[in-house]
Amino acid sequence: MKNSNFFFKDTASIITGALSTLTDLKTEIDNIIKSRFEKFINSQGIVNREDFEALVDRHEKLNSEFILLKTKLENKNKKKLISKKKK
Repeated sequence: MKNSNFFFKDTASIITGALSTLTDLKTEIDNIIKSRFEKFINSQGIVNREDFEALVDRHEKLNSEFILLKTKLENKNKKKLISKKKK
């Protein structure tokens, strides 16, 4: 009976070790694939979604500032024209 328990405990620890090793191997393979995929994407000049969204937000902000400044300039020019006509 003692030999049987020893055999089962030994077999269980071997299986547990093998499963742990396979899990670590899977994680390592996933990391390698992810790293190579990111290198490929970067070499192609493709940006990720977060960078794209940040760029779109920045563009919208700058565009609204541009429109505001353009409107102010137009109003200033209109005032100059009106003051010149009055003279």
